[in-house]
Amino acid sequence: EECGEPPFDQPTIPDGGASEAEQIREARNAVVAYSAKVDEYLACMDSRGAKLLSYMTKEQQARWSEDLADLHESRRELQNQMNLAIRAYRRKQQNN
Repeated sequence: EECGEPPFDQPTIPDGGASEAEQIREARNAVVAYSAKVDEYLACMDSRGAKLLSYMTKEQQARWSEDLADLHESRRELQNQMNLAIRAYRRKQQNN
């Protein structure tokens, strides 16, 4: 089972305080789509890892785990940035 390359096409998060509703909506949709690709990749790699990990050295296993954890953490950071942008956008709307 080939999982391909991990998704590297992270969307850009707009400045929530200077964005229009459509920009926020598009960015949020892009983050959701990216997150789904990450989930798909991680699920594939988990399935693949179940078959391959027993053949790997301890160092290879550690690298495998670190790479997947890094991708997950990067995605979580992107989601947090999106949430901050949405909050900034909402604050701007309340102050207008």
